[in-house]
Amino acid sequence: MKMIRRRYLMSGIVQGVGFRPQVARVAGRWPVTGFVGNDDLRVFIEVQGDSTDLDGFIGDFLDDLPPLAKVLAIESTDIQVLPGESAFTIVQSRRESGARTLIPPDVATCRDCRADIADPENRRFGYAFTTCTNCGPRLSIIEDLPYDRPLTTMREFPMCPECAAEYSDPDDRRYHAQPISCYACGPHLWLVDANEVPAASPDPFAEDDPVPAELWDGSRGGRDLAAQEAVIAEFQHRIRAGQIVAVKGIGGFHLLCDAGNAQAVTRLRQRKHRDGKPFAVMVPDLAAARQIVQVSAAVAELLTGPEHPIVLLAKVSDSGADTGAAQECAPGLARLGVMLAYSPLHLRLLDGLGPVVATSGNFSSEPLCYENRQALARLTGIADAFVLHNRGIAVPVEDSVIQLDSAVANTVFIRRSRGYAPSPVMLPAAKHGAGVPGTKGAVVLGVGGELKNTFCLVRDGMAFVSAHIGDMGSYESQVAFDAAMRQLLGMHREQPGIVVCDAHPNYATSAWAERYVNQERSKGREVQLYRLQHHRAHALSLLAENGEHRAVIAALDGTGYGEDGQVWGSEIFTCDLDVSNPLTADSMLQRTWHLPYFPLVGGDLAVKEPWRLAALLLDTLGVKVPTDSPFKEYLDSVAGATYKTVLEQAKQPRNPVLVDSVGRYFDAASALLGICEVATYEAEPAVLLQQAAQDYLSEAPDSAPVCTAGSGDSQNRVRDLIVSLVSANSTGSAAWAFHRGMAAIIADEMIAAAHAANIDAAGITGGSAVNTVLTGMIVERLRTAGLRVLGHRQVPPNDGGLSLGQAYYGALIAMSGISGEPDAP
Repeated sequence: MKMIRRRYLMSGIVQGVGFRPQVARVAGRWPVTGFVGNDDLRVFIEVQGDSTDLDGFIGDFLDDLPPLAKVLAIESTDIQVLPGESAFTIVQSRRESGARTLIPPDVATCRDCRADIADPENRRFGYAFTTCTNCGPRLSIIEDLPYDRPLTTMREFPMCPECAAEYSDPDDRRYHAQPISCYACGPHLWLVDANEVPAASPDPFAEDDPVPAELWDGSRGGRDLAAQEAVIAEFQHRIRAGQIVAVKGIGGFHLLCDAGNAQAVTRLRQRKHRDGKPFAVMVPDLAAARQIVQVSAAVAELLTGPEHPIVLLAKVSDSGADTGAAQECAPGLARLGVMLAYSPLHLRLLDGLGPVVATSGNFSSEPLCYENRQALARLTGIADAFVLHNRGIAVPVEDSVIQLDSAVANTVFIRRSRGYAPSPVMLPAAKHGAGVPGTKGAVVLGVGGELKNTFCLVRDGMAFVSAHIGDMGSYESQVAFDAAMRQLLGMHREQPGIVVCDAHPNYATSAWAERYVNQERSKGREVQLYRLQHHRAHALSLLAENGEHRAVIAALDGTGYGEDGQVWGSEIFTCDLDVSNPLTADSMLQRTWHLPYFPLVGGDLAVKEPWRLAALLLDTLGVKVPTDSPFKEYLDSVAGATYKTVLEQAKQPRNPVLVDSVGRYFDAASALLGICEVATYEAEPAVLLQQAAQDYLSEAPDSAPVCTAGSGDSQNRVRDLIVSLVSANSTGSAAWAFHRGMAAIIADEMIAAAHAANIDAAGITGGSAVNTVLTGMIVERLRTAGLRVLGHRQVPPNDGGLSLGQAYYGALIAMSGISGEPDAP
């Protein structure tokens, strides 16, 4: 066979993940020579042999990548053969000052490290911070790039001789593992009783902070096995006694309690100010998971993968604590969020325990606590004790949440964070005319929305969506947002030329964008600010993920500031991203349909008390409340005179705000059926309505109604649907019929829009897209009409994916040439 030599250049997450040693190992299986090295931005491989062996080598390697590696682009070139080469080697890296490597996400403990922890003969036996190149913290410990130990929080722990030897050995799986440590040189645990913390703690970052330093600075406790085991034993004793313990993990604090102890779970709800919203549960292994939820082979693979997300799964029983998880963990719901212990610390803590509630370490609506002193000051009112350690967290990272059984994709993100962020989303090459530049040079920042916030930086055609920030309603959340944003920009060594925010005038993120642009302009930098309507951003997020340029997109959610000053949330857009001509939001995304408007009196109060929405919807449609309905009984016994006041306010000369959102329609339907008249957490009415529909289908699948949406224009179809709802005899049947009817109305309008524009693709996005009953019915109808269906796979359909759509909009504007004047900050 003819000898050839080929150079491969691989870009992506290829640094600090065991990439080069794996290349060398795979090369050893084939009769090839050459070398592998890196230059911080990518890995270069030169390999020599006959063409069959070269193809076999590269195919073998790409099928057997290191667990944390992610190859985003490969370039290959045939080059001149090098005579006399006899081996395949790892060569010296080519270092570049300030190089921008891609950061690997934090991932779960690998099988080899688990074996080390369990082996009494291993020097890391029981060590709660065991890690290697294939697992452990990454994003959460990085303070700057390139990813080297001195630029991580591990710089505080000089390596002992044994760890240094492993770190320097290319054949060791801890080669260049930046978090490497052991009992002799690494972080350690200690426990603090909440009674030791001063009761009145002011700002934990104030100079006069009364929390004693010895509680949080690492001076307490011992490093050896016996001292660490004592901490673990005390934690387990407190959990068995029904206490709540705050535990510092990889990316921040969890609040843990015995999931089978209803009193402990209820106490946690009361202290955290979290009424009915479900709690996630952590278990030590798959066997424990199978005791409380249904685990298929596909689910097992997801639960045990490197990411170890929280997965929403069907409970095995409704009987409660006898399964290990009390009903109070997820009241009224048939699904439970479950994750496996993903760090050595969690594995050690849960050893011998049953399931534990593992919820974010914060008060509801506040950001995640991730520093010891901060947690002691803010969580003492919730936790009875604290398990702390002294490995610093540079970037707080929440747990990711995934649901299954989507009609479009096997898995859908509810929250994309640990295990996935900050891996980039590759932006599609936009359709454009000759001479129009691509996205490679555009640096764009999308700042996200107000709820479930993330932000997104675009550079080099890659979109880096941040870890989950959360709701922006509190000052603390806005401080956390600002710190995370500036950290991201600093690590990427980029300053955006375009900033995109939501069109809502009162969003904290929009205010941040204005301040940032003004500050940069005062320094002489040219930065443009664009405001993009909320649902257009949702649509662009879906298009960016799927690489589509023409599609009909339904953006379905609860709230979004509309361009007409009303509240949107049922918008159908006909999308065309041809950038041959300068773009505007209207030219890319034409709003072709929405549900009928009805009044929204009371703003947030109406969302919290959806009976108000139900009353206003009935009044708008001219539908009377049956005298024997649960809703009429509620109005008479609870709402009373307030009911009439709400209707009168809707008729005042000063027009009320109007709403067309799917979320508010579902809230109203839930109240009309007596399922949820007053909400205790976001989307509770819709969640419980979906649960009622699913319960009905599981009990009586053969009698489920096909559709109650009627025919004619959308106004009449919606009225017919509501009439059938209020006159229903069965709550479950009515819940199912409402889903079916609403799906039929939306799908038929999408099909009509697609036919009108000669488009063959359609998709669903927005917060309501996590309702698998609704989306499943819409998708069924779209596919029957011959349309290709687009869904979210890389970012959440809810507001957690909003920033991707904003950033993609800025990149498209940069590609097409600026159209008109951007918004002045």
